[in-house]
Amino acid sequence: MDLSLRRPVQRISAEDGDLHRQAERLRAVGPLVPVELPGGLAAWVVTSDVLGRELLVDRRFVKDVNTWHAWRRGEVPADWPLRPVVDTPRSLITVDGAEHRRLRAPLARALTPARVAALRGPVGAIVAGRLDALAAAARLSPDGTVDYRVLFAFPVPMEVLGLLLGIPAQWYGRLRVLFDDFFSEAVDVERKLAAVLGIRGLIAELIARRRSEPGDDLVGALLTAVADDPYTDEELIGTLLVLIGAGHETTVHLLVHGLRALLRHPEQRALLAARPGLWPAAVEELLRYDAPVATFFARYAAADVRIGDADVRVGDPLLLNYLAMGRDPGRYGDDAGAFDAARCPVGGHTSFGYGPHACPGAQLARLEAVSALPALFARFPGIRLAVPDDELERFPSLMLNGRVAVPVRLDGH
Repeated sequence: MDLSLRRPVQRISAEDGDLHRQAERLRAVGPLVPVELPGGLAAWVVTSDVLGRELLVDRRFVKDVNTWHAWRRGEVPADWPLRPVVDTPRSLITVDGAEHRRLRAPLARALTPARVAALRGPVGAIVAGRLDALAAAARLSPDGTVDYRVLFAFPVPMEVLGLLLGIPAQWYGRLRVLFDDFFSEAVDVERKLAAVLGIRGLIAELIARRRSEPGDDLVGALLTAVADDPYTDEELIGTLLVLIGAGHETTVHLLVHGLRALLRHPEQRALLAARPGLWPAAVEELLRYDAPVATFFARYAAADVRIGDADVRVGDPLLLNYLAMGRDPGRYGDDAGAFDAARCPVGGHTSFGYGPHACPGAQLARLEAVSALPALFARFPGIRLAVPDDELERFPSLMLNGRVAVPVRLDGH
């Protein structure tokens, strides 16, 4: 059967419930599936990990949203819930080729492996402080129940980014509200637009502060790195928006999924207790098994391309479904749906992207997870969810794979 965007075979939205079941349904159709998105817009969804990697390095597929025929023709409504995800300032996630290399090079010079490695001690201290706060909140709670997401999974990466970028601590709470509104598909368009303006305003203020008061944080290093070939202000805001938004949100969900997966798989937790050297591999497995990003607008077709049964036309949008790709049996074998802390697949996973466009902050996210999750279980070996896992409210987003709240009890009683 020929597949075309003129004949979507499924409709997907944030209201679908379990996004892993959605991913399974899509994968059952094939590696490339025409779907209807909220608002009646059509798009291709990639479910094959191998095909996803191929598309990420294929020059016939580009990042420029202006290539999308519906966008170009003005068919995307102003109040479309996914509009802020695709209508972003110029940055690494919107350009290709030489322009991508131009924008990425200064960031690579600023966010060096040495800078990330130097954060190991400070990240450990941040984790310890948040564990103390979690314990203090539990003592004050009438039944010992506390929100793991609010008190641990959110503040750990926010404080790490604050340290890395020089973000004032008094901004953390405001940024949490703004990014929740930005990524949520349940809020109205006015509130979402206000979130975009609020985030941009804080980033612009951060840049202005560092220009007037040079420092040794990442913003200062980035300003130094672009001294000879400067970013425009829009590019600088876009780069920091990607760093803060993508870098923080994905780590929040990684820490939540890490807790949930290890509580559901006590045998894997016992394995990690016996072999703590496996923790880095376990974090990679968590990223594969329960990717923080569910679906993302990855590319737009710049040419007519036939892919298997799919008739992809110029201007068609393509979304990568990282949940389907992460559990793709064609890439990871018949047990792709199982969580195995010692899996270590050849070639790794694709949850941080692939090729020259892979996430530049991946090592920082890994450092945070490898620091936070072992410390959490060592400090609170009796931790458990206060409600059944399947009753945790899912974050209202087609793009993000997350939970709104994660109530836990620390003593296991």
